[in-house]
Amino acid sequence: MAENPDSTKTKRVVVTGMAAVTPFGIGVDTLWENLVNGKSGICRLSNLDAFEFPIKIGGPIPHINFEEYLPGLNVSKNDRYTNLGLMTAGMTINDAGIGPEEKDIPVIVGSGFGPVASHEELFSIFAREGWRKIPPASITKSMFNNLPSMISIYHKLTGGNHGLGAACASGTAAIGEAYQMIKLGAERRVLAGGVDTPIIPSVLGAWINMRFVLSRNPNPQAASRPFDKNRNGMVLSEGSALILLEELESAKKRSAKIYGEIIGYGASSDAFDIAIPNSAGQALAIKRALKDANLNPEEVDYINAHGTSTPANDREETKAIKEAFGDYSYKLTVSSNKSMLGHSMGASGAIELMASILSLKNGIIPPTINYDTPDPECDLDYVPNQARSKPIKTAISNSFAFGGNNSVIVLRRYEESDKL
Repeated sequence: MAENPDSTKTKRVVVTGMAAVTPFGIGVDTLWENLVNGKSGICRLSNLDAFEFPIKIGGPIPHINFEEYLPGLNVSKNDRYTNLGLMTAGMTINDAGIGPEEKDIPVIVGSGFGPVASHEELFSIFAREGWRKIPPASITKSMFNNLPSMISIYHKLTGGNHGLGAACASGTAAIGEAYQMIKLGAERRVLAGGVDTPIIPSVLGAWINMRFVLSRNPNPQAASRPFDKNRNGMVLSEGSALILLEELESAKKRSAKIYGEIIGYGASSDAFDIAIPNSAGQALAIKRALKDANLNPEEVDYINAHGTSTPANDREETKAIKEAFGDYSYKLTVSSNKSMLGHSMGASGAIELMASILSLKNGIIPPTINYDTPDPECDLDYVPNQARSKPIKTAISNSFAFGGNNSVIVLRRYEESDKL
């Protein structure tokens, strides 16, 4: 644990490294370019034709040669989820310019499903061939904390490592916990974010059987349509996004580039239902985040919405925004990256927080694509179909998940002239 010479004063927390792998491909620049141009990463899932699923669309990550990014590692022994996170972690560390002498860094990785393909493989072997044929490595390969542990081992990070499960809010919650660790002086740097790879037969089949959740629109690029009156469900996708959070004085001391600043975090539980969202709990998380950031609602310029494209979630999130912001909600700009990326479960919040940081930095708000027909119950400014240039100083990123897990992060544009 880092020294804390002054525990009476909270620390400012900035982002000094970022990396992402999404349905658009590898890299933050690739993510941003496609988002601001309103492109869709959703496609037909031809590799699952043998299962005759009635839903055949999703947001898979394009093929990656993991050996190229993870030299010296036998990637065949890892779950794909683990290789994806290891690769993203290395890219983040390199982007932040962290040297070997600076690697006393904790790792917090959020995920909804973890190494789920290894679970599917383990239970399939057991069902077909019995327990004697189960490889002993199945235990470590399928542990929920496999990825944060492997990040620490492979990248030689000697801080603590933790896996965090909060369903679709996992990535945001991981970053929020990391922010609090630095803000309160417990750590100087933390690597945090979310990774999920749920597009496998057993998981997709289960989602399909949970009726009225996945979109049955046969047109991949038009299927995810958050806040549109004719939305009929979300699109399952994959993703990986990790950021390096750092205490501002530390970042300045080593002349690190600074993408943006995290100034608030709020979490709540709906305490209502395992699958049905509730606006009251969501609004509470927003209010707590604003209080932590010491902001009035009128000081927020933009909301990167959870925006899943399910009828209930979009309606409840709109209600939550109105409850938290009152009449000012109609002056906010709100948009959903999931209209283009689909829903990458525990990775989605980390990807969306990254997009929010880039919106603040570049003064551009990515659109909500496929927004054609207004819904009277969803009547805010959702930045329909075209990106919008708008100088913004403060943004929030919402993540609202099954289990009533709500996590909200407040971000501020970082200016070089900002004083410590």
